[in-house]
Amino acid sequence: MREKKRKGKRMLKKKILDEIKNRKSFLVVAHIHPEGDSIGSQIALANLLKGMGKSVRVINEDKVPRNLLFLPGVDRIERFSNLEKKEVDFDAAIILDCPTLERIGKVKQLLGSKYIINIDHHISNEGFGDINWVDLKASSAGEMIYALFKSAEKEIDNASALCVYVAIMTDTGSFHYSNTTSQTHKIIAELLNFKINPTKIYEYIYETKSFDTLKLLAEVLANLQKSKDGKYVWFKVTDEMLKRNRLTAESTEDFIDFVRMIEGAEVVAYLRELDSDNKVKVSLRSKTDVDVNAVAKNFGGGGHYAASGCVIEKCMEETEQLLYQQIKKALKSK
Repeated sequence: MREKKRKGKRMLKKKILDEIKNRKSFLVVAHIHPEGDSIGSQIALANLLKGMGKSVRVINEDKVPRNLLFLPGVDRIERFSNLEKKEVDFDAAIILDCPTLERIGKVKQLLGSKYIINIDHHISNEGFGDINWVDLKASSAGEMIYALFKSAEKEIDNASALCVYVAIMTDTGSFHYSNTTSQTHKIIAELLNFKINPTKIYEYIYETKSFDTLKLLAEVLANLQKSKDGKYVWFKVTDEMLKRNRLTAESTEDFIDFVRMIEGAEVVAYLRELDSDNKVKVSLRSKTDVDVNAVAKNFGGGGHYAASGCVIEKCMEETEQLLYQQIKKALKSK
């Protein structure tokens, strides 16, 4: 069975590489609210395509998070809103790290009927591509892009190695999430042969916080909420809180990692009010065997078994109630 699966993966990678060889130009896209895995994977893939003599445009709806601006090649990522015209010429689109087409946001407008290659590792992936390489055992999209370099028999360059390292590191929670495997460590061991400074990278991504960000974190921690049994803990960040502290939403993305430390908590949720009064972005983390992907799917979202998200088009108060009901059910049925 394992050999059959390995053969299936090899065939998929070969099919993708054949399509790349037969086409001249590509659009590389990742999900809205990008993070280390999506940004790192995009840049590394763009480098691979360039090395194969292809024309590449890398376009996202949202800007690159501040803590990833140190990545080499990040300046090649364009924002959809900055395009002079909403038409981009390409032969095929490669969608990375996205379970659904809706997750690429407004960039979807560029696709039309173009050929789509879907590369992802989420359990909730809907198989929307003409080719669907969905590897649930991969720790990250970055791990899959590294495998593509290997299959293409292209030597990975230093810049791409750094981007893949960041992609894998961030999506495995610095190698301590359950998606970290022996294969993950083998790849990291190979990447560390390049000019990569793990200490500096960790500092860039996780240890560079403004004074105002830590003040807001203190406010968030002071107002945590939990269920009676303490198994569900949640916190919220409103638009007013961000404006008062002169912060952007991206500066709060890792707040959930602090809340995950709470003893006895099995599910943690971060509720962030979006620009609209009736829209809340929800990030979910499970510390046990509670399937938060199933919870997120109830609201049109998805992701991984232990880490998922969704957007609920309700006010904050209604979102809290609806989410509480679904998480109670998930905790009971685990």
